[in-house]
Amino acid sequence: MRSARRVRCAPRAVAAALTAVLPLCGCTGNGVSATSTPDDRGSFEATPLPEQLGTGRTVVQSRTRIAPGQVGLEVLTWQISVDTEQFNQAIVTYGAPAVATADEMSLNSNGLILRAVNANELDSLRDALGGSALEMRTWLGTSTVWRPLVNVPIGSAMVEVDGIARERSSTQAQLMARTWPMLMEDGACIAVEMVPQLATGAAQASVLHNANQLAGDVVQSCHMSLELQRGTAWLLTCEGNGFVETDAEAPARARDATTLIGPPSPHAAPASGKIGARVVNLGAATLLAAPERPGAHARRTVLVMIPHLPDSAFPVEDAPKPMEPSKQ
Repeated sequence: MRSARRVRCAPRAVAAALTAVLPLCGCTGNGVSATSTPDDRGSFEATPLPEQLGTGRTVVQSRTRIAPGQVGLEVLTWQISVDTEQFNQAIVTYGAPAVATADEMSLNSNGLILRAVNANELDSLRDALGGSALEMRTWLGTSTVWRPLVNVPIGSAMVEVDGIARERSSTQAQLMARTWPMLMEDGACIAVEMVPQLATGAAQASVLHNANQLAGDVVQSCHMSLELQRGTAWLLTCEGNGFVETDAEAPARARDATTLIGPPSPHAAPASGKIGARVVNLGAATLLAAPERPGAHARRTVLVMIPHLPDSAFPVEDAPKPMEPSKQ
């Protein structure tokens, strides 16, 4: 199993836009995932398939048909309810560290979690995470140009990147990726580069929409370079506590408290619990669906990258036995 490392990205890269299949939710809005385009990718099955997932729950399945023998990257998308203790236990049981300690600290400081998992244990991992209401398989194939895996509007939230929080209205958050097969001394692998970026304003958003190149603020501290070998998948998700919300009515109550004489009336109307300002880290802005009301559960988007490799690094036809006479 190879480790991931940060690398410098190319200053310019041509990319092709990906059409949304099913929305992924960021902590501040809805986004789209990478989908199939008419190049080396399999045909897409557009009809979602509902299946029972316990009492009163359903899972929406959508997947790409991958032709036999295709080589490239498949991205599996889940959405799980946030339960920190259960999530941590599942990661300890099924995951393994995927990056060097310094790189892991950079990812974690921005609310991102990257782990290597056994590709044959994905069903068990999903069940250990409590199941997923969304199961979407997307064929990214081979693409040496940047493509968005996730594209979400941030809205009016403040986003913390590398420890610095800024208000980023009218900003799009994207997780960009490119991938290609590689031959190594110990066999073939799928190389994957991923990097988050934030773009603000109409001009940068247009570049993001057309996916022609990396644009806006590229978060180099979270730039990942992975080498995926046969039998190993890579899981990328976010921390469940990557956002802070304030009570919208707190300032008014504070002002009232300065002029209040005696204890508060027991007949006073309760607070409405409206959400005020929201501060999120990069991982939550990209991969966490925020609760719609205080006390509700948030949902993590989990991306699982699965390599598809040839049976042989150098496929050749069987050679005849030496010195065997011709049968003709």
